[in-house]
Amino acid sequence: MRNPGNQSTDAQVVITRMFQAFKSLVTAGRASFAAAAAMFVACVVTGACHAPAPPQPLSAAPIRLATYLWPGSYWIDVAWEKGWFNDAGLNVERVDVNLKYFQSMEKVNSGELQGMGFTEYDLVRHVTAGNDLVGIIAIDYSEAAEALIAKPNIRRLQDLRGKKIALHRGTYLEYLLSVVAERDHLALDEFDLLDMNGDDAIKAFTAGTIDAVLVWEPFVTDAKAAGGVQIFSAADFPGLTYSVFTLRRDFIEQHPREVEALAQVWKRAERYIREHPDESCAIVARLANEPLPYVQGLLSTDRTLGLADNSRAFSYAAGFESLHGSWRRMNDFMLNRGLVTRRVDSPAHLDSRFIRALE
Repeated sequence: MRNPGNQSTDAQVVITRMFQAFKSLVTAGRASFAAAAAMFVACVVTGACHAPAPPQPLSAAPIRLATYLWPGSYWIDVAWEKGWFNDAGLNVERVDVNLKYFQSMEKVNSGELQGMGFTEYDLVRHVTAGNDLVGIIAIDYSEAAEALIAKPNIRRLQDLRGKKIALHRGTYLEYLLSVVAERDHLALDEFDLLDMNGDDAIKAFTAGTIDAVLVWEPFVTDAKAAGGVQIFSAADFPGLTYSVFTLRRDFIEQHPREVEALAQVWKRAERYIREHPDESCAIVARLANEPLPYVQGLLSTDRTLGLADNSRAFSYAAGFESLHGSWRRMNDFMLNRGLVTRRVDSPAHLDSRFIRALE
């Protein structure tokens, strides 16, 4: 495991302080060299022996956490680089799954990975498919990272009736579009929705064969650079696109102390990212081998969440800022669109006890 931490042990600190005291005694003439030396040796033996031992590993088996280039995962990168998992007694293996987000969720389902950030929409989708997953921390939500970008002659969503919109179908992007359409008294069936990944959508938009794209970053920036204008973004609906740190239920039940420690490390890393964003982004950029301005740009369009945010997110309310309220709306959307076949209640799959323990 890389970067176990480079802090001095408590014993080393004790010895250093004892030696300084020894020098002071001799210099001040308050003790002979022999007497002071004897005192120093005795203090070192007793002090070092009573210094707290480093934390013992909570479990021998590695905890494989997936990270990808999104602000909600920055805490894993920062904590790993700083050695904070090791400090907490956690044997964490950092697994870079960038550009493999959808495939990696299946690996959490199978137990090959122990945890990663799921969009809440994907958490609902996988749970309704029969996977026993639990979200324990709301890690981020988009402020402007997803947007609908259209040709310059299009100014409103109503102008796109009967026109071609490219997006990744079946994802939270389609759900986002449904929410905006409902607000504007429109229905999804009024648009010609084309299923495309981000790369293909930008190519088609640049070629002029489609009228608009609904994408996430970095494709939002690409679409604007191609001359597109923004019709709306996720910033219009704070909390609509939560991401949630997710684990399998059996892992939580078998390793509650490890999960508690993971939450504590998240708290430490999340605070550090807020207080030291430049250094945190530099760490992520280095680990992901991406340009620093790009990593910083993502952080400016996506809000990482702290304890106070989580208190609101795990509250029981009907609005988008509540994970429970959003869960029901997402599940309803999936049922109405034939994407899932059953309803699942949110309390069984959103567990706030680890967050509550940090307050």
